[in-house]
Amino acid sequence: MSKLRPAPRPPGLPQEVEEIPIGVRRVAAWSWRLIVVVAAAALVMWGLLQITGIVIPVLIAILLAVLLLPVVQVLTRYTFLGRAASSGIALIGLLLVISGMFTLAGRQLIASWADIQDKAVAGFQAILDWVQTTFKIDTPMNNSAVEEATTQLQQNADRLLSGALSTAAVLGNLATGLVICLFTLFFLLSSGNVIWRWVVGLLPPDARVPTHEAFRRGWKALSAYVRTQILVAAVDAFGIALGMVFLGLGTYAVPIWLLVFLFSFIPLVGAIASGAIAVLLVLVLNSWVHALIMLGIVVLVQQIEGNVLQPFLMGKAVEMHPLAVFLGVTAGAMLAGIPGALFAIPLIAFVNATMLHIVGRDPSPELGTDTVAAAHFRELRRRSRA
Repeated sequence: MSKLRPAPRPPGLPQEVEEIPIGVRRVAAWSWRLIVVVAAAALVMWGLLQITGIVIPVLIAILLAVLLLPVVQVLTRYTFLGRAASSGIALIGLLLVISGMFTLAGRQLIASWADIQDKAVAGFQAILDWVQTTFKIDTPMNNSAVEEATTQLQQNADRLLSGALSTAAVLGNLATGLVICLFTLFFLLSSGNVIWRWVVGLLPPDARVPTHEAFRRGWKALSAYVRTQILVAAVDAFGIALGMVFLGLGTYAVPIWLLVFLFSFIPLVGAIASGAIAVLLVLVLNSWVHALIMLGIVVLVQQIEGNVLQPFLMGKAVEMHPLAVFLGVTAGAMLAGIPGALFAIPLIAFVNATMLHIVGRDPSPELGTDTVAAAHFRELRRRSRA
């Protein structure tokens, strides 16, 4: 009768390692790798935060390039213009549209500024009277509050002056960032493919084609997000501006349209803030009844935007759970303030589509394979071997 013998030990495996359960060994192997990945990501994030004056303009340029690239492609394909000339025309057109919008809004605000001041003072006084009547607050208490506010203002005059000086420095940084953004945008439009292929060419040969294909999926998701967000923001702004016209405040429709349009690009918080400003403006300039009507219009427009337009237009390319949106915006705001909240969702959309392709769940199988880029990388590999 043969004796039972223990299973042979894998060669080269020490006894103290063999005694550790396989599950613990696997968790340990994954843990140190995750620590390395998280540490590398934290190091990259720390480095980017040190040069936000460059990173933010470049990110804005990428989002604008997503918007203008179809215009450049149409001009290049159906006109005699080259890529650089088409990029220049698209860039100039963008600047004209933006400057025209701000000029029109500024003129309306300047023309109505005296009326805004008068109605704002009257509205504030009416609210103050209502508060005094409702909560039985007497005049001496109000006077003491005003005196206290004046005292605090005088005591913090130095801080206000330093804040004004820092504002001047911020304006200088904005001018520098604008120049960086415009130059980056032009070169992304005119030679973005060349820049990207050069970057991919730095990777190992076997990783070039998969990286390029994953990037194409991410770029499509980013494009769908940016274009949809612009359309949704425009519809949202148009609906609220139309409500201003309906309530007899048509002279403020363009400034409110521009304000709501810009705020709509800040997820979650932007729509609430812009809607609150519109309601508050109606409350000050008209009455609380009109303010309630404006609140209803804002809620209706935002419900149509969130439940109809965004799901219909974005589609499966940028499907994200609301929890992912909330956590992404919160994390972005904690790391980089308002710019972090602004760029969090486009970045999540890009990374989500890219990672889905890497793990074998292609979010856009209709894109197929870029045969031109694959041929370019094969030629690059052949030259490196020669």
